[in-house]
Amino acid sequence: MSPQASDLATVDAALGDQTPLPRDNGELVFEEPWQGRALGMAVVVLDRLDVPWADFRRHLASAIAVHPAAKDESPATAYYAAWLDALERLLAERGVIDVGSVKSDAGRGGAHRAAAPPR
Repeated sequence: MSPQASDLATVDAALGDQTPLPRDNGELVFEEPWQGRALGMAVVVLDRLDVPWADFRRHLASAIAVHPAAKDESPATAYYAAWLDALERLLAERGVIDVGSVKSDAGRGGAHRAAAPPR
């Protein structure tokens, strides 16, 4: 990890009270492996692109508001699905990815979206 790399405390502080990471008794909640991978992927991508966590937090809050947890969906699953949506939108906004291509690949079973449940 580089001296500038985010650690969990940095991520927690940046997400604040508006979009906190799911926890149970103070421990992070990952119900499925893809959820932890989603967190790690965002940390690495945002650090490497030097994207402020405040920018990501804005996208995450929007994604959570647009897609609240469904009746048969756990809060952690809904959160991390919103997390991936937020990362995708942020990267598209910055011209790193083309959302149309990502959605098209996902429809064909693209590896980058295959780990997350459909929304």
